[in-house]
Amino acid sequence: MKTIIEDWDESFLDIEDYQVERASTRAALDAIHRARRFGTDIIIEDDGRVKSLKPNESTPYKKQLIEEVDRLNRKIEELQAQQPNALSLNETPGKSQK
Repeated sequence: MKTIIEDWDESFLDIEDYQVERASTRAALDAIHRARRFGTDIIIEDDGRVKSLKPNESTPYKKQLIEEVDRLNRKIEELQAQQPNALSLNETPGKSQK
């Protein structure tokens, strides 16, 4: 049996996929903030290797995560603009006015 490898792009992702990815990225940022506040090391995986970072060594990773959240926010806004009446994750329809 031959393994088939396909290049994926983001064309098959929807708003909820991006929202989940954004939530995960925000959780990683929160973990960095908590480690800094409590002075504990941060455990990350970088290039397939596990690393332990001191709180002051996390700045480049924090910057990457912030940039990723910004990118995800832009993508979510773009997709919401394409579907103005679609509900997003955890949103409920408003009550109709009579």
